[in-house]
Amino acid sequence: MNQEIVWTLKNLLLPPGILVLLGLIGLLMVRRLLGKLLLLCSVVALYLVSTPFFSSQLMAGLESLPALTEAQIGSSDAQAIVVLGAGRRDAAAEFGPGDTVNTLHLERLRYAAWLSRKSGLPLITSGGKPLSRGLSEAALARDVLEKEFGVPVLTIEEGSRTTREQAHALKPLLEQRGIRKILLVTHAWHMLRALDVFEAAGIDVQPAPTGFAHTPGTQPSYHDWLPNAGALLDSYYALHEQLGRWWYRLLG
Repeated sequence: MNQEIVWTLKNLLLPPGILVLLGLIGLLMVRRLLGKLLLLCSVVALYLVSTPFFSSQLMAGLESLPALTEAQIGSSDAQAIVVLGAGRRDAAAEFGPGDTVNTLHLERLRYAAWLSRKSGLPLITSGGKPLSRGLSEAALARDVLEKEFGVPVLTIEEGSRTTREQAHALKPLLEQRGIRKILLVTHAWHMLRALDVFEAAGIDVQPAPTGFAHTPGTQPSYHDWLPNAGALLDSYYALHEQLGRWWYRLLG
């Protein structure tokens, strides 16, 4: 399926897109009971997904794998670190202008660079260019790692468009270099979906999650019921991951 079509459908199925759509349908049918119910549901749902309490609960179900400890890093039998792409910024005026990685991608790269220095393991970046004609995400990530963080990159995988494609593209690349096990760097809320497809592709993975959005054991306060844009974004990411996992299971 065309990536632009997939992108459009994804944004219509996830908040706030789906809630705005339901609200508009409710307004068109506002004289009917069903219209009033749709309008009410869209407003209540938009409020809930915009609260830190609700978004944290969604994230808690995804962030089940803890961060690596110093002991785990030191005793790991992995032979390389693979860091997955997370997006880009096209035509970033302050950089030349030129393309660069986005905030999520940079967060993964920072941890991958730190992990490489700690473990001494080589880095592999992965990610294509689904909706862009510029350099691939993997190439942009290599530039950031080598030129800004000062850590070398062993090789890149730049033909994939999705997490599933990354796993299948990396399998032969790793085999060619005799790499049997990897440390996989991605966001904590994305790790379960990544593990689903990497393990299905026959790649031995030690999860190295970063960018945790949920802090276990914290007591909620009234602030957690006040809506904000950050919570809405976290809810979007969490629901995006659940939708992605269901979709991959449907694909087998």
